Amino acid sequence: MVTTSEKSHANNERLQKLILLIALAYSSAILPGQKIKHQGIQKYVSRLTEPQRSQPRHSSFWIGLYGQSWVVGMEFCQDIIAELMRMKDEAK
Repeated sequence: MVTTSEKSHANNERLQKLILLIALAYSSAILPGQKIKHQGIQKYVSRLTEPQRSQPRHSSFWIGLYGQSWVVGMEFCQDIIAELMRMKDEAK
């Protein structure tokens, strides 16, 4: 008879690989979040504080996940605006 743990195919090597994968994913969000904070652009990515909160609203993890998208989007919009301005100048 096969037990439940044997059906899950759990073993130490698979668990270690899973933990390593989780650590890499977590680090890949924390590091960009800390970089955004050190660059001083966190205030553009998220609300820093709220009146009823004593702690900042978002962690380095959250900023790393979602703030990076905001930075990329902002750079994309800057490129479009520059192109539109160039086209306007050429039309004169």
